[in-house]
Amino acid sequence: MTSIIKTKGGFSQDIIDALPDGIVVIDKSFNIISMNHAAETIFKISRGKATGMPTSTVLPEEMDEIAEKSIRDERTVFGDEVNPVLKGGERVSIQVVSSPLFSDEGKALGAILQVKDLSSTKFLSEKNLQQSSASTVGGLLIGLAHELKNPLSGIKGAAQLLFQEETVEVTTRCADIIIKEVDRLCTLLDRIGQIEPLPKEVFEPVDIHDILSEILFLESKSRDSKKVKFVENFDITLPTVLGNKDSLKQVFLNIIKNSAQAIANKGTVEISTRWITDYKLKGEKAISVEIRDTGAGISKEILQKISTPFYSTKKGGSGLGLFIAYQIIAKHGGAIFVESELEKGTVFKVYLPIYGNEGK
Repeated sequence: MTSIIKTKGGFSQDIIDALPDGIVVIDKSFNIISMNHAAETIFKISRGKATGMPTSTVLPEEMDEIAEKSIRDERTVFGDEVNPVLKGGERVSIQVVSSPLFSDEGKALGAILQVKDLSSTKFLSEKNLQQSSASTVGGLLIGLAHELKNPLSGIKGAAQLLFQEETVEVTTRCADIIIKEVDRLCTLLDRIGQIEPLPKEVFEPVDIHDILSEILFLESKSRDSKKVKFVENFDITLPTVLGNKDSLKQVFLNIIKNSAQAIANKGTVEISTRWITDYKLKGEKAISVEIRDTGAGISKEILQKISTPFYSTKKGGSGLGLFIAYQIIAKHGGAIFVESELEKGTVFKVYLPIYGNEGK
């Protein structure tokens, strides 16, 4: 059967490896004969492991349906865009074209599946939309006043801990947080007095884990800590990113607070960091900070509006927290993506580029 992917010169594998789209060759019994490098990347599996395996154990079921129709009708079938979940739990956006393969005698041998990965295209499209919306100044000016609440909340929480804790270590850390939050409050107040709501900030190397650890320390001591378990899953190999520490703290504090508040009874908020290997931001490698909760989830209708200024489902909410977060991350050259399922939870993925030579 392997003859269906060979030519007289034996270069077919080299040819399909050179193609930008994923190529998967299957026999009529729906076993995988071969795949190219692009397909390995899309489906997160090596061809060595996949070869000989049934398609149902490796590929999304939507691909089987298209291939079956192609073989049965003996014609090329163009599939619609689908967003299947891979066996490893990751959701992808793909479009599949299936063409039947025949022997010289006209007997059906199987099919060749061409898989176009739409994830990167959608990523860049959404990222550009986010960056263009970053020029909105009116909402940001009002939003800065709203964001004064976050450092004030941090100061209050740290001060309350000082009355409860007796250890020198905790007392020292609380005092340090109060000082930092006061400084951040002063910075925000300075911004309000300027014409530009988000003036050109000083970007410097920032350890994203320092920011997250500081936020999680305070949140783990908050009133929600009894119902929420915070889990850290950090990749310590990540280098620093180039950014503004206060602004990035503002982003992750908003998201983590929202995730904790989405949990009604008991649940988990997991904060993970990892490398992004599928694509680059501004030609540079990128990292991802993922905040995943086990809360109530968000409906598709609301999910489309959460980054809209002044839109909020919370009682008394201003609808500016996430709007500002999107603007800040766009200004850092990154993007925010949200996936959610009702009754199962939500995951925020914040992508940030790595500048300079770090991580190359």
